[in-house]
Amino acid sequence: MLFPWKKNRIEKHRDNEALIKELKIQGITENNILQAIKKVPREIFVEQQFIQQAYENIPLPIDCGQTISQPFIVAYMIACLNLKKTDRVLEIGTGTGYQTAILSHLCQEVCTIEIHDNLLNKAKKKIEKLNLKNIIFKLGNGTEGWQNKALFDAIIISAASEIIPVKLLENLKHQGGCLIMPKKNPSGNQKLLLVKKNNESYLEKELLNVKFVPLLNKNIK
Repeated sequence: MLFPWKKNRIEKHRDNEALIKELKIQGITENNILQAIKKVPREIFVEQQFIQQAYENIPLPIDCGQTISQPFIVAYMIACLNLKKTDRVLEIGTGTGYQTAILSHLCQEVCTIEIHDNLLNKAKKKIEKLNLKNIIFKLGNGTEGWQNKALFDAIIISAASEIIPVKLLENLKHQGGCLIMPKKNPSGNQKLLLVKKNNESYLEKELLNVKFVPLLNKNIK
């Protein structure tokens, strides 16, 4: 006999396994990233009305006009950073906390900034349920960086901007620090941009076409 609660767990696992298979087909082959995604139950991070779509490889709406990113884009951006377990990561745009949770399995510490207090409070509660202890939250303007926590091995920005915020570049480690973000061109199109820092010089590489919400730059009272 299969008890109902066990059946539900198996169905969730099957959904997550299907997502992992799809990510592999799309070129995500890094086992540590796939295992981290497998450990994070996406269904707790989506709105209730979208619970049946939790493991579909698509972005979904959340509060404050934001979105929870497509799992492929989350995995791809993280893969580009080539994280080590000893790394410290700054995340701009906590959102639901889904990407934050995945990052926590891949590095030593995640410092995450969210500009919407409603989203930040919800993300904190969801992260607490997962008992993840290496995440530090901040309500604030992500474009200002996190000066008293810098320098970071990597910075991941989950919103689009026409410019790379200077203070975020300053928050990167001088040798080998990496930043990835969606960069918007004057025509309105967006591409992922990978920036690698080498002392005072920067190497930029354009990657995929993407579509993200705008990066907000405003003071938090």
